[in-house]
Formats: sequence, C-alpha cells, structure tokens
Amino acid sequence: MGRDTEDAAFRLHLLATHYREHPQTGPSERRSPSVTPGAPLNLGIVDYMSRCVDEVVQHARDEAAGDIGPVPARVRDVYAWWEEQTEDAPAEVRQRRDIVIYRQSLEHAIALGDHDVVCAHPCPRCTTWGLQWQPYTRRAMCLNVECRGRDGMSSAWTLARLATQYVTQKEILKIRAT
Repeated sequence: MGRDTEDAAFRLHLLATHYREHPQTGPSERRSPSVTPGAPLNLGIVDYMSRCVDEVVQHARDEAAGDIGPVPARVRDVYAWWEEQTEDAPAEVRQRRDIVIYRQSLEHAIALGDHDVVCAHPCPRCTTWGLQWQPYTRRAMCLNVECRGRDGMSSAWTLARLATQYVTQKEILKIRAT
C-alpha cells in the first residue's frame, strides 16, 4: 500500500469517525421540513462516504480479474482491498485505480476543511505553484495572472485533473529512475 493510498484511507477514517459522529451545528444538507429533531450524525458525510465506497467497489468489480471477494467492513480498508484486487491487472487499470484513490484523497481533505491540498500541485497549464481552492466552483483556480484560458478567464482545474496529472507525473518519474 503506497503513501497516497494510506493518506486516502486515513482521511476517509477521519470522516468516518469524527465528522460522521459530530454533526454540524447548522442546517443539514438533507434537511427536510420536519419538526422532529435532526439525526445524531452528519447525514451529508454518511452520504458522501457511501458514494466514495460505492465508486471504489464498482471500479473493483469492473476491473478485477475474477471474484473480488467481500468488501471490507471498515471503510478505511477499502483502498487496500481495491489494490489487492487489481495488483495483477494491466498498468492502465492500476493507473486509473491510483487516480481515483488520489482524487478521493483530495476530496476527503477538502471535506475535512483542508483546502490547502490543492496548493501542493502545480497548475497543469503554466506549471506554477499558484493554485487555490474555490469552494463555490469546486475547482482549483490558478492565481497566476498570465495563466488564462481561451476565454480570457483564469485557469480552473477539477480535482480529477489534478489527480491525473499527479499520478501520471509520478509514473514518469518512476520510469526515469529505473
């Protein structure tokens, strides 16, 4: 299990323990016009974690070369389980797996309130270290004034794009080292 997988597992574990058990004090994302008291846990985090685990399980089913076995009971073990299921898969499958794990790790960090994780990535267009998370667009925006798209607007990148760039660059460096 690599460092990126450990980070993703740890962040998912934090969401599963603290953020699920300590609901926000404001209105819930799943608020209904009910007069009954709210749930004793953050239902938005529960939904988010379910979507993440479902995505991993679906990918494992689609890409594994045989029976995938039971899904781990602890959510933090789902990434290591997925790696085990695809350890003998072709390189493209393993790369897609690593991209999804890293993207989810970034998503977990942002859900935990750590928006600085995008600052650790260079801009895919201009390669400067000027990315900043924009919560309203759910994208990382480049703060370099010279880095503009065709429309003249600042470059903005999804977490999936940053994860793809990160994993691809890591693979290139691994190949160069051998």
